Amino acid sequence: MRRFTLLLLLIIMSSLLTSAQDEEPFKLTIIHTNDTRAAHLPNAQGNGGVALLASVIKQIRAEVPNSLLLDAGDRFTGTLFHTQYKGQDQVQIMNLLGYDAMALGNHEFDNGDAVLAEFIDGLNFPVISANTDTSGSPELSNKVLPYTIFSLQGRQIGVIGLTTSETTLISNPSKAIVFNPDYAEIANQQAETLTKQGANIIILLVDVGPGEAEALIPDLVGIDIVVGGRSSTLFGGEIDAYSLAFENTAGDTIYYVQADANTQFVGRIDMVFDADGVATNAVGNIIPLSKYITPDTDAAALVDTLYQQVRALSEQPIGSVASEALDGRRETCRVEECTLGNIIADAMRFNSGAQIAIVNGGGVRASIDAGDITLGEVLSVQPFSNLLATFQLSGADVILALENGVSYIVVTDGVVSRDGLAGRFPQVSGIHYTYDPTQAVGSRIISVEVQDEAGEFSPIEPEALYTLVTNTFMRTGGDGYTVLAENAINPYDFGSLDIEAAMAYFSSLGTVTPALEGRITIVGAELLPLE
Repeated sequence: MRRFTLLLLLIIMSSLLTSAQDEEPFKLTIIHTNDTRAAHLPNAQGNGGVALLASVIKQIRAEVPNSLLLDAGDRFTGTLFHTQYKGQDQVQIMNLLGYDAMALGNHEFDNGDAVLAEFIDGLNFPVISANTDTSGSPELSNKVLPYTIFSLQGRQIGVIGLTTSETTLISNPSKAIVFNPDYAEIANQQAETLTKQGANIIILLVDVGPGEAEALIPDLVGIDIVVGGRSSTLFGGEIDAYSLAFENTAGDTIYYVQADANTQFVGRIDMVFDADGVATNAVGNIIPLSKYITPDTDAAALVDTLYQQVRALSEQPIGSVASEALDGRRETCRVEECTLGNIIADAMRFNSGAQIAIVNGGGVRASIDAGDITLGEVLSVQPFSNLLATFQLSGADVILALENGVSYIVVTDGVVSRDGLAGRFPQVSGIHYTYDPTQAVGSRIISVEVQDEAGEFSPIEPEALYTLVTNTFMRTGGDGYTVLAENAINPYDFGSLDIEAAMAYFSSLGTVTPALEGRITIVGAELLPLE
């Protein structure tokens, strides 16, 4: 009897100890990126890039017991690295950095099913998208998972992926692939499945923009945190909140994080969960990939090796210029029509099919001499790696955008100054406009005419809607173009890279003959010719 009592006591004590261990807080650090778009090198200021990202990731992993490195998609398209390697650069980089999972982004389909399949085959981790049915694609069938599960210190953590249902409209998947737009329903189904498998911590990676994500979150059930993408949105810093906290319809807290784009930041959120998988604390922020961080040597060596072929690509001729240079001088492109501004704006329309293109003169950084045009020259003209943005805008707002563009022009003694010119001056395609720099700012645009399909021009209609293309810098309010940020209808900021659009256009033309076409007319003041 005494032996039985002792045994029973030991069983109870063991049960109590196990229960106490189960109730210990579980700490999880989520390291996350999104929309990196093949931006492997630092920018012109020395910030960003894979080598700095790798260094930060290593430091975080050394600090915490449990971490996951996750990506919300759109690794493809954005720089010449992708033009050269079609995703195989990403395979080497992501495997080296030790990613644990990534959501499938719409840009991953830019080169079709076969290229995406080769990318997935090379990765050491799963690619997930619960709302993407690839079963009809011979190349992609069984390669994309709806979710994945990780086991850390005995805790099961589920990660679900979602891809924008607009992928069929904005990328190049085969017709066999189906994207389900019922995001909440599908995410909740997968969360329920994961819960049955023992996961009570669930992460959702979404390749949908902030507006859609914030509308989705209240309908989610059983999901703790949403890692977002598909926009150059920066959560965090000294002003903005980082981990946005929302409540679902049941009153549960769901966190939402995102880390800008183009490998300029990495997100870190440190979470604490109780035994039931309820988040009791969530603290984090974005980390700028500053040039003052010591680069990781292995990552730097890999990027340098990959860059060798990119450099060779930049030396290839893609067309030629007849007779005289394409004028990209700041003294012309920031105050009047210039031939290179015309070509760049035409290339944007050629690529997008938009009715009107507007490009800031400050985005034209050099001229192109007569003779062969190399990709390197195009890079010197457009070095910022902007993506093309398409949207709709009313005629009245088109006029407001042009007013902003001519607002910094200065007239002295009846002569338009070519000194101290602002980069916002608009080079255009698909429209002609006239401006009077002697008038008050906001009232300088005298007339605007829009070209129709027959090539004829007629006055712009203030109430009509027009399709426009510009670069993402301008579309998101750069150079004072707040009207594009605030009034754009159905904007899509993830088109082709600006230099890729220029490359394709130069190739289609073969030989370019520079010419001014009367797209921009100045009245009311004299513009003296350059010497």
